[in-house]
Amino acid sequence: MATSPVNSSTTLIALGGLKSANADAAKATERLATGLKVVRASDDPAGVGKAAQLKAEVASYMQAKKNINSALGEMQNVTDGINGILDYLAEMRTIAVAASSETNEDVRAAMNTQFKELAAGIDEITSTVTFANKKVLGADAGAITVQVGITQAGVKSLTFSSANVATLNMTSTNVSAGASAAISAVTLAINTVSQNLAKYGGYEASLQNYSDMADSAVLSKSSQYGDIMNADLAVEATNLASAKIRQDAATAVLAQANSINRNIADYLLNGAIG
Repeated sequence: MATSPVNSSTTLIALGGLKSANADAAKATERLATGLKVVRASDDPAGVGKAAQLKAEVASYMQAKKNINSALGEMQNVTDGINGILDYLAEMRTIAVAASSETNEDVRAAMNTQFKELAAGIDEITSTVTFANKKVLGADAGAITVQVGITQAGVKSLTFSSANVATLNMTSTNVSAGASAAISAVTLAINTVSQNLAKYGGYEASLQNYSDMADSAVLSKSSQYGDIMNADLAVEATNLASAKIRQDAATAVLAQANSINRNIADYLLNGAIG
């Protein structure tokens, strides 16, 4: 008993449609369940490679951000130290100015003692303030490199100058015997340290800019990674609904085709018997 060519073709088309709808429904369900558009490498071979690269870059930029934040914290310690030194120098100049008009030798000697104590305070700051475990305002003054990017060239060099009493040429400064010379020496020291403070402030601004750029890079590359890997849940919900409609339609067509084939068979059978 042959099946109608028309009905046979309809059945094949319906079966193909059902298979396609089932596959689409399964894919949409999987994406909704995982939240991912790319569950396995075969889903998007080129995309998954790019996503892996983006993921690695995000991790690297986050580490660079940590480096920068650490450097910013240490730069704050350095600038606090410089401000402390400037406070001492300002007080030392005040003492020198006062000593230049003081005629009482005992008072001048007392002033000189206070002057020397403040100078010792400067050396105490330069011996305790560190950057990357180096005494950058004293014995370890020089250049320090901070990795601010994710490539070999992504570095920032910070150069620090010693600000101890010897470097500022005030080791032999004495307000008791030479107040005028002390005023000149302290004024020069204030100018030098102030210039260093301005330079270090520029370093802080630069590091903050690198930090902002790292944030932007993380945001941008995370977004690109999401575009490749993450499923659009609204779209997938629509795809699932569409696939279910197609499943129902294909199932209905198959049922109808089978019913027609049975009716034809019954008709032919009844005709042969009758």
